[in-house]
Amino acid sequence: MSCPTPPVSPDDAIKRDIITKFTNCRLVAGSSLVSADLWISSLSGTILNGQEVFYSQKRLPDVVIDLGNRIVSPGLIDVQLNGAFGVNFSDVPDELERFPRLLADVNKRLVATGVTSYLPTVTSQRKEVYHKVRITFSSSFPA
Repeated sequence: MSCPTPPVSPDDAIKRDIITKFTNCRLVAGSSLVSADLWISSLSGTILNGQEVFYSQKRLPDVVIDLGNRIVSPGLIDVQLNGAFGVNFSDVPDELERFPRLLADVNKRLVATGVTSYLPTVTSQRKEVYHKVRITFSSSFPA
């Protein structure tokens, strides 16, 4: 993997588009997997046309990552998840320090199913439960 050239100043970091090329990967195209490279812009987060960037813009990727023939595909977003794998987000454990570990385990197991993002939801509860859950989730995801 090559490393990007460090920016000269903080303003340059904002303006500079770091292009990452994922190579040796398989991409989802319709209902098939195709072997192809994937170029991504750091500024827009969008997929780029690698040939256009190379031939028209005369740019090489700043970072190249060999994925070892792995599959790259969109992740699923669950917009209402009350819990998973035996963890109910409405049932905060009495030992609050256990909750971040439980949540990390849920996250790891969800990714294995293709879920890459989710909105944790709480079922109807007494008002003190909402406060406890909010505090617990806030501490599990520090800013």
